[in-house]
Amino acid sequence: MRILADTNVPEEYVSALRGDGHAVTYSRDVDHLGPEASDEAITEYAESEGFAILSTDVKDFGSREAEVPVLVATQDMRGGDVRAAVARIDTMPFDPAQADPLWLSGL
Repeated sequence: MRILADTNVPEEYVSALRGDGHAVTYSRDVDHLGPEASDEAITEYAESEGFAILSTDVKDFGSREAEVPVLVATQDMRGGDVRAAVARIDTMPFDPAQADPLWLSGL
């Protein structure tokens, strides 16, 4: 899965996902987004480039509508928990882009 991580996502989550072979890019590392990118800009970029979005910004991304999967992880999760939740999503028989934001803590 190609994942665009919001700037506030802990490195532990990104490392765990990369360890499972996911291509994870921080939004802050995308030239025209940077560390101060708005949630709307992140969503538009992810949609145009085919990324799922990963954020710990539960207030803004917990109800965000997008044409790509929106994965919401709470700050108290561990990297292994995030990795396991994303692995479960990969096996589910539905298109996560057609779902409401997916709360990884509940998977």
